[in-house]
Amino acid sequence: MMKKKANWKTWTLIGTAFAGTAGWFILSPGGEEIAAVPTFSATRGPLQVAVLQGGEIRALQNYEVKSEIETPTKILSIIPEGYLITDEDVKEGKVLIELDSTDIKTRIQNHEIEFQTTVSNYIDADEGREIQRSENQSLVRDMKEASTFALMDFEKYLGRDLTTKILDDASLPSTVAALDKYVVMLDSQANTPVDPAIAKATSAGAKPAAPPSAKKITAKPVQSRIDFSPFLEGAAEGDGEAQQKLRQLEDKMLLSKSELAVAKQKVESSERLAARSFISKTQLENDQVTFEKVTLAVKTATTELDLFKKYEFSKQCALLLSAYRESLTRLERTVRANRSKMATAETRFTTSKRRYEMELAQREDLERQLKACNIKAMQPGLVAYGDLDAGASYNYSNSIEEGATVRLRQTLLTIPDMSQMGVNVKVHESQVKKVKIGQTALIRVDAEPGIVLEGRVAELALMPDSSSSRYTPNLKVYPSNIHISGTHPWLRPGMNAKVEIVVDQLSDVVFVPVQSVEVEQDQHYCYIRSGSKLERRFIKTGVFNDEFIEVRDGVRAGEEVALALPKKANTEDGARPAGAPDIDPGLPTKPKGKAKEKAKDVAAAVPAAKTSAN
Repeated sequence: MMKKKANWKTWTLIGTAFAGTAGWFILSPGGEEIAAVPTFSATRGPLQVAVLQGGEIRALQNYEVKSEIETPTKILSIIPEGYLITDEDVKEGKVLIELDSTDIKTRIQNHEIEFQTTVSNYIDADEGREIQRSENQSLVRDMKEASTFALMDFEKYLGRDLTTKILDDASLPSTVAALDKYVVMLDSQANTPVDPAIAKATSAGAKPAAPPSAKKITAKPVQSRIDFSPFLEGAAEGDGEAQQKLRQLEDKMLLSKSELAVAKQKVESSERLAARSFISKTQLENDQVTFEKVTLAVKTATTELDLFKKYEFSKQCALLLSAYRESLTRLERTVRANRSKMATAETRFTTSKRRYEMELAQREDLERQLKACNIKAMQPGLVAYGDLDAGASYNYSNSIEEGATVRLRQTLLTIPDMSQMGVNVKVHESQVKKVKIGQTALIRVDAEPGIVLEGRVAELALMPDSSSSRYTPNLKVYPSNIHISGTHPWLRPGMNAKVEIVVDQLSDVVFVPVQSVEVEQDQHYCYIRSGSKLERRFIKTGVFNDEFIEVRDGVRAGEEVALALPKKANTEDGARPAGAPDIDPGLPTKPKGKAKEKAKDVAAAVPAAKTSAN
């Protein structure tokens, strides 16, 4: 079909030239009259240059009804082709096609079970996430209380001022308010879900930077053991247990020393009295025992005070500080564990949510497909089966009828918009350079040969049609779309039409029929009547159409030009001019063959050609 359209113009030219050659057979070498050769009077006037192509009427816009069922399905019923859908049909929702929905209904029933399970998992994951968040808050709150109690124990033992100084030096929260801020920061981390982008980057082997909310807040590590003994210097006036015990031990030692001095004076006095026998030996011995007891008590108090200063105080401070640090460490471990648990809960929730969304989308899609099994009228128009823009072989292999199996996205019906029509033509590569967007076109439809429609070139492909090259590699045609002006109710898609694309409009030129021109070695010649003979004359040509060609030099208006191209004739000068320039080789060459019986038809066609040219 495409090859036939592409060669239509060539066969027309050859046929016209072949009919014109019939005239020269009236000449004979034996001396018949040269006046019997049909001629054409070179004419000066307007000349319209057009590219003639065959095409097919198409609607500029089509509403296509396609199958939306994912699996192949069969047509149970379909509206007859050529049915005219009315506005009433659209309003009532007339069913155009009914497809088999048995398989889709089965899939919906099977999917319902999976969907309900997915809904349950989604709800459970959502509630589990909230439960985990609550548990995290409880754990952090417990760890906060433990740290607060450890801080209070430390303050209780050393006093607030001394504790603050030690904890500041150790870069630890030194007050309850500072501890509260520290816990709030850790608590916010415990409930911060892990960024999916971080998890994705980590799985890919990258090392993403932690977000600000995920930065670990920890105390500065203590590089050396703290010596707490200097804190006792001048701390007797403090308000901690350590200061209180220090005062008690010091008071006890002072009291023992006072008692020792008294006991010593008493022993010395008793010894003097015993020497004079003023007191008994037993009383002396009692005073001496008392002195020894007081002496031991002084030693004990002194030792106890030294042990407290050197060992017990530092040990107790270290224990309390270690307990406080350990409580902060447990708090940090709790936060880390909470983050891990929260990330697991968030991941489970996200997975369940995505699963639910996928199942919900699949459920909606199945319901949509079930609804799409009954295709209803959506707009008025004429019903055509298949794809109007596809080839005949495609529509034959994808026939649309009751019982036929159709696939997803296959075009079942096409409803063309009859208000805007056009012609699809394929321009041969030899003519495509002449065709431009916006050029005027004259359309003649085979169904109404007496009517000439006007249009314009709206589209022209930049690349040749690949489907034509597949079957005929040497044939290169370029698809073009001609928009027809106005509305013509009698036009129908699929009608054959001939299109003349007006590529040039010359106002005042000399032209002759194309069959009057002889091409020899890329030079153009005409046979001009000169008396009783024909003069072979070199000419310069210009643009041409399917009937006439412009003569720029060599022929004057009014000269008689032979329509035949004789092989032998009596000419005054048959020499070829030297240095003749090359002219467009696209003209038809000198025809071959004999057709004397058609000479009369050529002579009759000449007046009609003159009329068309004028």
